[in-house]
Amino acid sequence: MALLQAHRGVSSEYPENTLAAFRASVEQGYDLIEMDPKYTADGKFVILHDGSLKRTGRDRDGNAQDLKIKEITLAEAQEFEYGSWFSEQFKGEKIPLLSDVLDFAEEHPQIPIKIDNCWEKFPDDLRKAFLDEIAARGEKAASIGFTCRTLECLEQAATKFPHAMLHYDGPSLDAETLEKVKKIADGHRLVIWVCYDNDMTQWFKGPKANAELCDFVRAYGEVGVWILSKREELERAVKECHADVIETTGHLKPQWLKEIEG
Repeated sequence: MALLQAHRGVSSEYPENTLAAFRASVEQGYDLIEMDPKYTADGKFVILHDGSLKRTGRDRDGNAQDLKIKEITLAEAQEFEYGSWFSEQFKGEKIPLLSDVLDFAEEHPQIPIKIDNCWEKFPDDLRKAFLDEIAARGEKAASIGFTCRTLECLEQAATKFPHAMLHYDGPSLDAETLEKVKKIADGHRLVIWVCYDNDMTQWFKGPKANAELCDFVRAYGEVGVWILSKREELERAVKECHADVIETTGHLKPQWLKEIEG
């Protein structure tokens, strides 16, 4: 049975990277939740996709401001709300802290969290602090997984979290690289991500998923395919690519996957 991953939560129906979108992932029966960490000027960790508040943040007057999250404090970021850009019904949605996500993970250990690879770009001291905050939860953080584009960060996550689910989405899917990935991730559940060719991924210049590539990747780990939104894409990912994990914005529903797999 393939797993269905909610990209930034159920971001097709809820404001992305919010607790509302994450809760919906649990309620609708998704298997994993992907989310994006960032840091503030005072070294606090929050969940936000963009480097700026402009797209998803609104001030008290409902206005967007092009403020970089790493250049404002947590208190300043919390003066904005992160729901009304999507729909007025979500007005007042708060920016989640990493601690909120860790609390959420403890409440719902059955649904693993996939931390996007943007943690790799943190300055060294903040990267360490980020990982330390997760590690401080001990066994309660067992459902937190890490996405890595580089072998260096993959090894860092593998060493610090010996039981974590690891996700590799680096640009190279050649045998030499994947052999190194497999060796680093030894003892971990490993998902290697392959891009699905559709309208949402036209910007991506790397290799695209097909049966041959996915069969090759499967020799090194489980196969993850990103990012799908149509039922016919889901059917191809299951029947041709035999994907182990499939990422969707929420347009694809868990029930569809059950129907396709029979």
